[in-house]
Amino acid sequence: MGQSTEEKTVAELIHEYHEAWDRGDHEAGWAFYSDDVKVHMGGRGPLSGEYASKQDFVDNWVTRVANYCDEWLVGYDNTELLLGEDGVALLIKETWRKGDREFITDRLGIYKFADGKIIDCWFSDMNQAGAEEFFGDLSA
Repeated sequence: MGQSTEEKTVAELIHEYHEAWDRGDHEAGWAFYSDDVKVHMGGRGPLSGEYASKQDFVDNWVTRVANYCDEWLVGYDNTELLLGEDGVALLIKETWRKGDREFITDRLGIYKFADGKIIDCWFSDMNQAGAEEFFGDLSA
């Protein structure tokens, strides 16, 4: 029998979380968020800001990105983790495509876990200006 979510290490949780995103399974990905997760998106673009719950983040960031893009790929190198007792920092590679436009970014993701769920996360693109330009015509 497998480990319960509460018994898994932060490394195991982040690996499973990113496996879901890697295969394009958004629902499995956001299932790792606590209902009251706080998500902090860096920058000044249409997707930047604070998201106060899982539902807020799913409705106002994940769904908007998925609907805007023709293709959205997420990947990470699990050998490049900075682990803490209750959190992890890692670089995530995201590729967004819309029509003939493509933007690839390395995004710093910092996740804090409690009881097997992500309770806080911070994201900052290494090319924030490029991300904001790509999503620049995304309506509010």
